[in-house]
Amino acid sequence: MKFYHSLSDINLENSQSVITVGMFDGVHVGHLAVIQKVIQLSNALNIPSIVLTFSNHPSSYFYPENPVSQLSVLEEKVGLLESLGIDLVIALPFDSYMASVSANKFAESILIDKLNVRDMVFGYDNHFGHNREGSKEFIDSLFPSINTHRINETKINKEIVSSSLIKNYIQKGEVEKANRLLNYSYSLKGTIIKGDQLGRTIGFPTANIEIQTSKLIPPMGVYFTRSYLGNESFYGMTNIGVRPTVTRSNEMRIETHLLNFDQDIYGQTLRVEFLGRMRDEIKFESFSDLISQLENDKIEALNLLAKIHITT
Repeated sequence: MKFYHSLSDINLENSQSVITVGMFDGVHVGHLAVIQKVIQLSNALNIPSIVLTFSNHPSSYFYPENPVSQLSVLEEKVGLLESLGIDLVIALPFDSYMASVSANKFAESILIDKLNVRDMVFGYDNHFGHNREGSKEFIDSLFPSINTHRINETKINKEIVSSSLIKNYIQKGEVEKANRLLNYSYSLKGTIIKGDQLGRTIGFPTANIEIQTSKLIPPMGVYFTRSYLGNESFYGMTNIGVRPTVTRSNEMRIETHLLNFDQDIYGQTLRVEFLGRMRDEIKFESFSDLISQLENDKIEALNLLAKIHITT
């Protein structure tokens, strides 16, 4: 797969292409149907498959003081598209030009002149250009040289799969439902930093990760998780919260206790997959009550892990 930040770097050597255009936040199962159609056409016609997306969410341009949290950062999105078999991913900055360019200009200068698009695949609610004026019908009426295809919405349990629906599940802590719509486990990734090391003194050392990302963070609580450290993976428990039993600070921490693991891993990168929510964050009356609850959490985590091993 080839990845481009700029249209000026692309040379298709007079080849036609198949394209889809959109944000594709999360690259979820609804997006998958669109991507599969692009690849199917690409293979049948023996021409490149292209996803044209954006390196930043449009909200970061229109509302820089309050951008929308995302399901996937660019690196993750590109990786997911590559794993599906897309030939070219183009991630353009959503800037003043992109916000104001007309659908007509977009089609002429980008789709036709630059990318020589033969076929274009639309999702059920897919638009492009200023004021979202570009659509399947728009292309059909003004640019008949481009063959268009619309993919119907994907429904699971009678709900239309969308990035906003998945975000809603994550915001409620319903990560298992979100994972079913994503077709993979939602994750956060960050550098492991030193905390106050209190967990080590009570038999529950934790890896604290520093999150510097635009990704959506699940609500406070304790989660059953699987973490990736280099090429190894470890199951465990992750607490998102302010640790009310041990501090009065309102600083939110993301702390993961890895089962059967006790090594110095400060400075390394940890990716934490959220497999299920175990409970709310609780303020306990004493450290002994906290330790007792952590022991119960560990038992629950081990039981959940046993179920995974039984079903795989």
